[in-house]
Amino acid sequence: MLTYSLNFYLIIMEKETIVQFVFFETAGENNEFIAQWDQYSKGMPKKHEIRLQQEVTSKKKTKYLSQHWCFDDEFKFIFKKERRSAHFPEVEMRVRQLGGYTSLQTQCKKESKENETKIFVFITAQGMTLEECQQFAHYRYLNIYKAYFESCSYDHILEFFVENEHIDAFMEQLRSQSRHIESGSYKECVLEKV
Repeated sequence: MLTYSLNFYLIIMEKETIVQFVFFETAGENNEFIAQWDQYSKGMPKKHEIRLQQEVTSKKKTKYLSQHWCFDDEFKFIFKKERRSAHFPEVEMRVRQLGGYTSLQTQCKKESKENETKIFVFITAQGMTLEECQQFAHYRYLNIYKAYFESCSYDHILEFFVENEHIDAFMEQLRSQSRHIESGSYKECVLEKV
């Protein structure tokens, strides 16, 4: 008589965390945009982490970069235009969705400190390699995000945490690169607690 031993394996698929990056550009007042942003973020589920950063090097228009953490099956972004209201006037803005990214490396999960600035570097296939970027000096932490969807604007987004006293030296490294890259310096916006 033959006996068979059956082994069953339970495979548990962990949900993948997606970080969606979105650019906002507005000529409006900072307070008007922040009020509209607060209204939007209050409608988000409490389990989603959202960060809004304002570009500190922008001169003409006010620019923001948001990060939204969610699971891959919950991925969506809605910053909709609703009817104007006296309390929340509509702010004219340009919204550019960069897409959803997964984390390849996370050295810092917290917001930047008062004495730090975040430098985001946006890399395409023709841009610098990750290895070249990791060789930079003058940064404290580096988070690396890889495109999750084919439709993402960039192949990778790098989030450098740089002490304010080293920003000029760090930016000089970026400018010395022979390949074109996009980058920006950002500080977290102070928002109401939801």
